[in-house]
Amino acid sequence: MKPSPEADRRALIRRAYFDLVGLPPTPEEVAAFVADDTSWDQVIEELLASPQYGERWARHWMDVARY
Repeated sequence: MKPSPEADRRALIRRAYFDLVGLPPTPEEVAAFVADDTSWDQVIEELLASPQYGERWARHWMDVARY
């Protein structure tokens, strides 16, 4: 077995958004990232600081607590 080829920037930002906040990025965010205007670290930090990230993880904990 061989590893999958490296993903392009458009796929990377979509994966990050779906994994961290559960929503797709806006077309403007994708275009800015693909154009190399924003760095990967900056995108991840913004997603981790977003309220949507907290909401996504709160939902998991609420399920665990059977709320």
